[in-house]
Amino acid sequence: MLLAEGKVATATAAGAEKVAEHVEQSISFVEHMQSVLLEYLPSIMLAIIVLIVGRYIALFARRVSVQLMSRTGYDQTVRSFASQIIYYTILSVVVLSALSVVGFPTNNFLAAFGAFGIAIGLALQNNMSNLASGLIILAFKPFKAGDWISVNGVEGSVKAIHLINTAIATKENRIVFIPNSAITSNNLMNSNYEQTRYITFVFGINYNADHHRAIEIIKEILVSTGKVHNMDTLEIGIKEFADSSVNIVAYPLINASDYREVYYGVMSDVKDRFDAEGIDIPYPQRVVHMAN
Repeated sequence: MLLAEGKVATATAAGAEKVAEHVEQSISFVEHMQSVLLEYLPSIMLAIIVLIVGRYIALFARRVSVQLMSRTGYDQTVRSFASQIIYYTILSVVVLSALSVVGFPTNNFLAAFGAFGIAIGLALQNNMSNLASGLIILAFKPFKAGDWISVNGVEGSVKAIHLINTAIATKENRIVFIPNSAITSNNLMNSNYEQTRYITFVFGINYNADHHRAIEIIKEILVSTGKVHNMDTLEIGIKEFADSSVNIVAYPLINASDYREVYYGVMSDVKDRFDAEGIDIPYPQRVVHMAN
């Protein structure tokens, strides 16, 4: 009986020692955490303030950049993309500043981000080139959606300008996606860049026809359109004596939006008037002399 009571007392004492040890460790841990919090609390509070203030600065910079680009007439795509770049760049600087305030080493982060950026750049070299070209197109605006352009062997109306490629709708209503780098590295013709443009008309008549009357007819037809701006100074006359015809050239100045209407209408009217007044438009012909 005494032996059993002694074992119980020993076990109770051991348990009490363990409990006391755990309590002591817990108290020590709490005291350590208190000391750590007291030591780092000002830095943590300052870092939180930096994050809050920095985020508001980033939002303000994004809003101001959108307003400035809207006033200068930049496209919606470039406004959105550029403002997001500004926002996240400032936010990244703010986060790194907050970590630095807390005492967290940021040099390793900068080195890792730099290496990561280089790897991504090498892997997406072609796309990065297209992206840079897309930003150039959106910033300098050599064309806009709706313009009729010709580039890299493709001619059509600009459907949309993306950061990687540009969609062009051809006359057959086919959509051609051209990489932006191909656009910026090739000659580009924009038929709608100016509000007005010239049409080059070339009409071939027979050598026996009255070219003075032909020129008068062409002038009358151009006047009848009511869309030619330079009738008083119109450049019109014989361009060349070709193999089968006398070629008359005219350069009327019209609104760019009226190009197709005026072109097709004038071509049809000239054919009708030439036929009505007996001015022949000759077929290509060759005179062959046979020797006996």
